[in-house]
Amino acid sequence: MDDELKLVVATPFKKKAATSLSIKDFEFALSFDLKWMAPALASKARDRAISTGLLRLEGNRLVPTFDVAQTDMPNGFKPSGNLFAEKTVIEEIISMISARTGKSGKEVIALVNNKQEQLGDLVDIEIAGLIVAKDRGCDTGGIYEKLYLKTFNCP
Repeated sequence: MDDELKLVVATPFKKKAATSLSIKDFEFALSFDLKWMAPALASKARDRAISTGLLRLEGNRLVPTFDVAQTDMPNGFKPSGNLFAEKTVIEEIISMISARTGKSGKEVIALVNNKQEQLGDLVDIEIAGLIVAKDRGCDTGGIYEKLYLKTFNCP
């Protein structure tokens, strides 16, 4: 799914040959130019791209954190319906690390598994993932509350 979100994010920048876009232009491209999603889902795509580190906000402009020109677009690409399915905490952590480091999901999972093993399997996989994320310079602030709620079985 991370690769799919990356393709969704890259497309408006590629189509407009731009290195930054206003929030309005980004969402308009996804909703009306490409006809991929309703405006509310375009906002959700923007928010998820920012939270996973694929986009950063500079003033009122969105800037991709990856090289859009190096993103190969498959012919006829359209995002799937499960692009916005809720992710587990560990999936969010893996996405965050992957976006920050440019490593594939498999590479990130290996890093997290290795960290958990180094800690003698005494911590949950999410905690090992948070340690790896912090070591790689990720902003993990938004994950702590979700992890707390999961740990203590809160709704």
